[in-house]
Amino acid sequence: MGNQAEMIRGFSTEVSPLVAELLRSDTRKLTPALLASGSCPVSERPVPFDRYHTPEFAKLEKDHLWMKTWQFACREEDIPEVGDRVPYSVGSLSFFVVRSSTNEFRAFYNACLHRGTRLCDGLSSGEHVRCPFHAWQWKLDGELDSVPSAWDFPHVDKDSYRLPEVKVGCWGGFIFINPDLDAEPLEKALGVLPEHFASWAPEAHYTVLHVRKLVRANWKATMEAFLEAYHVIETHSDALPFTGDASTQYDIWDDGSAHISRLYTPLGVPSPHLGDQASIQEATDWTFRAFSMGMDPSIPVPSFDPTHEHSGRAQIAEWRRQMFSAATGQDFSDWPDAYFVDTIQYFMFPNFCPWLGEGLPLVYQFLPNGENPSEAQMSIRLLAPVPKDAQRPPSAPIIDIDFDADFSSVPEFGVLSHIFDQDMVNLPKIQLGLRAAAQAHQQAALGRYQESRIRHFHDVLEQTLGLSQA
Repeated sequence: MGNQAEMIRGFSTEVSPLVAELLRSDTRKLTPALLASGSCPVSERPVPFDRYHTPEFAKLEKDHLWMKTWQFACREEDIPEVGDRVPYSVGSLSFFVVRSSTNEFRAFYNACLHRGTRLCDGLSSGEHVRCPFHAWQWKLDGELDSVPSAWDFPHVDKDSYRLPEVKVGCWGGFIFINPDLDAEPLEKALGVLPEHFASWAPEAHYTVLHVRKLVRANWKATMEAFLEAYHVIETHSDALPFTGDASTQYDIWDDGSAHISRLYTPLGVPSPHLGDQASIQEATDWTFRAFSMGMDPSIPVPSFDPTHEHSGRAQIAEWRRQMFSAATGQDFSDWPDAYFVDTIQYFMFPNFCPWLGEGLPLVYQFLPNGENPSEAQMSIRLLAPVPKDAQRPPSAPIIDIDFDADFSSVPEFGVLSHIFDQDMVNLPKIQLGLRAAAQAHQQAALGRYQESRIRHFHDVLEQTLGLSQA
């Protein structure tokens, strides 16, 4: 571990303060999540490049990571009715989650016990789980229900041929699975998430947009591109006028069972890289326009009012607060400005990134694509509040984007499509570069603070895979 006193925790200017200072000017009472801060331990261990592309490392992950950890599989609104089911595949492993009764979920290995046929190949429903090959059939609780020509299978009995289950846990409308039947309960792995998200209530939201993108890069390299704001200065340089990239706050909460981290990037302020002369008016107006993209063009978009009693950030928050109230019938008057302006992204090991607040109510998930360690799937959900006095609507159908297709094909994302496309340009280049590095430099040179979440992820990954050094 390095000397914590030497760590510089962000860079600020007069017009782009650090997060803690910005929060002191919030016009509403701050929630426990906004008041909380986590440590940022600095590991000096190297991150070798070969863990991003070798089959041997991917096999370690399959056996000791994906078979041993709690993983986000789906949302409750994905399978709203009894009998609804959805597959969850990670590499060559595959499971499916089913709503087995009104308030119960179960998850099973996605293979028929007869000759291995995949039982769930997409969102589907039914009173039974039925194999499409020979019609072997199971009840929703996994009990074997019927076998055609049962007279020819005297060795097949109901007890031995129940569908093999994996553990299931739920929080905030999210459904998690863990193939390790001896694993600690999900609550242990969630750590601070329930407390931090309580005031925002993810269970009172639903999926209005769901995109799954194929990427020519390892799942870890893909995920790490979204764990820091350090890349904004180059990759998203057009966002510098309204994004406090270098003043981002990074936090880590790790109690040995839960491995949680957070990125908090303020919007409505200019990048500290632009100096003290950067314009607050420009930062505010850019943020107004960014949030308006994808909205009805007939709705007027405000601009910064320098005579207003509150800051530009507070003006943005109040406009969005009113917009959300009008759209949902809910009362957001007590919600902090930060919940409507800033990007607050949490991470739960190994690959789950829920965002807090209505600033960017996204959910990221990163997975290996089949058995090729140089390919990944990135799943992005956009959540929205459930309208007042309404049941949670079902999820929007998944939009699949192939390797060479752009996010611009999904105009519903608004300005986010442009941002995601900028990120996607880097990722194949990263994967190629990882394999082309000189022998003396085949490891990452990570920043101590801005890339501390990546450092922490690899520390936990090594522990999980049994690779930790003494």
